[in-house]
Amino acid sequence: MLLARRHEDSEAASPQGGRADAVLRLKQVYRAIASQAPLECTLGEIARLAREESDARLAVVFVLRGEELETVAAGGELPQWLKPPARIPAAAAPWWALRGRMAEMGSGAGWAPYAGLAGGARYCWSDRLCTAAGELAGCLTLFAQRPFDEDRLREALAELAELAALAIEQANLLDELRYRAEHDGVTGLWNRQQLEERIAGLRERGGAAGAALVLVSLEGAKRVREILGEETGDALLRSAAGRLMRLPEADFAARLSGDELAVLASGGDPQQIGQHLLRMLDEPFLLDGHEIHARPAVGVAAAEADEEIRHWLRRARAATAAARARRNGGRCVVFDATLRLEALERLELERRLRGAAARGELVLHYQPQVRLADGRTVGYEALMRWRSPEVGMVSPGAFIPVAEETGLIVELGRWALEEACRQARQWELRGLPARVGVNVSALQMADAGFVDEVARALEATAVAPQLIELEITESAVMENLGQTAERMRKLRRLGVQFALDDFGTGSSSLAYLKELPVERIKVDRSFLRELEQGRAPLLESIIRMAHGLGLSVIVEGVETEQQLAALRAMGADEVQGFLTGRPMPAEDAEARRAAEGRD
Repeated sequence: MLLARRHEDSEAASPQGGRADAVLRLKQVYRAIASQAPLECTLGEIARLAREESDARLAVVFVLRGEELETVAAGGELPQWLKPPARIPAAAAPWWALRGRMAEMGSGAGWAPYAGLAGGARYCWSDRLCTAAGELAGCLTLFAQRPFDEDRLREALAELAELAALAIEQANLLDELRYRAEHDGVTGLWNRQQLEERIAGLRERGGAAGAALVLVSLEGAKRVREILGEETGDALLRSAAGRLMRLPEADFAARLSGDELAVLASGGDPQQIGQHLLRMLDEPFLLDGHEIHARPAVGVAAAEADEEIRHWLRRARAATAAARARRNGGRCVVFDATLRLEALERLELERRLRGAAARGELVLHYQPQVRLADGRTVGYEALMRWRSPEVGMVSPGAFIPVAEETGLIVELGRWALEEACRQARQWELRGLPARVGVNVSALQMADAGFVDEVARALEATAVAPQLIELEITESAVMENLGQTAERMRKLRRLGVQFALDDFGTGSSSLAYLKELPVERIKVDRSFLRELEQGRAPLLESIIRMAHGLGLSVIVEGVETEQQLAALRAMGADEVQGFLTGRPMPAEDAEARRAAEGRD
């Protein structure tokens, strides 16, 4: 402590007690830094000590914020233009260039804006503050009416500058730790804990009435990470967060987890707020030269009186799940009484669905796949049905989404695969072999044991592997293209075939098909709408390019003779739809094949 030692050794210290007072005050500065006292208090004491040591009119500690010097503390009366939190560009502040020297303020053009400073000060001494790591942190600046002995004060001022740098460095570190504890590291938004604290504070102040919690699920972010990498996926989240913050009604925004963002909004109609946010996020993002669609699903829940935070979040999540389920039409849902009832019904449906396969409640129906060249049935798609003892036959549209969301689809898919293999083997033994397509979910493909499951099913039933076709959707493939392609190749070596289902609803790129062991693509029924307006150039192009890659094409959803004739003219290989056959029990499918065999 050089400054304290100088006071102890000096016989000229005055007034009486000044020596002890200076030592005490310097110790208090060290104690303040150690106890993490407010930065402005610690720097204020350092500035006062510097002023007294030098007999200057004014001592100021500036903290460097980016490229600006911010007034944080001072010893002496500050002029109005320097009062905190005044900021001055460092490059425009002439004292920033002094670096431990004194200068006459009128000796250069840079001083002109600062004439008449602090009681007519004419001289300035300043030194930069550097952290232990060598980073610039600010400067300690003295404004004096007359020059002081720089050599005599050099060590004392250097010690005060070192203390100021230490205090600033520690404050910056604490700010950084606090920021990391409260914010998401990728987007810069607040984290879930801060959102919950904000909601709790809002309720305590009675300000929750009229507020709405808006959750956003960015379904496209995972696909972006898998294809373009983590950095681009994070960039998408940051860009989405930036748009989210521009929502006029947004009072508070946070990232909850993964690709889920949240906004606490007020001052507007919940439905309009959600729709506004959806429009903002629906616009494509341009990242690394790629035009990316985030595929947002927005769920909104208005505040309810005396509701726990977890219940509010649960309602908003239920609305978001409903928005994700609506692939066609609006993807913004506001939680209401209907959704509340649906949520309860879904919980009950999930309860009943667990163990349905073991209880023998599941059954497969088979929809014919017809070859256009001769009109014969060449295969079937196995479609699951659930005969619940409590509610009767349950629509796949009702229970398959629940199974996918809860992970039950893995159990149901395993049962469907085994049953389809068993049925295909029976038809084979009866001399009526037919290809059987089995739907495979993304969760099944992500399971490391799926390849072994297929091998066991083939071995247990002794079915010819080429009679089994695994149908996987584009979106499931693109969730993890590399891993999925590798597992598909392993399965292909077992002898099974692959069809890419719902082609045209996802990434729709024939280029990546070269990397996959796919025999055929199943074009989504939405492409048939083109036929209603005459020609269907996009559908024609898909069929032509698929054939160029050596793939056959099945078009789904065929319901009219006009569609059938048009597809035949385009060169489609097979069709599937109500026109050529609805899903039917196994015995009816067998009778159909037998009848065709006698023709």
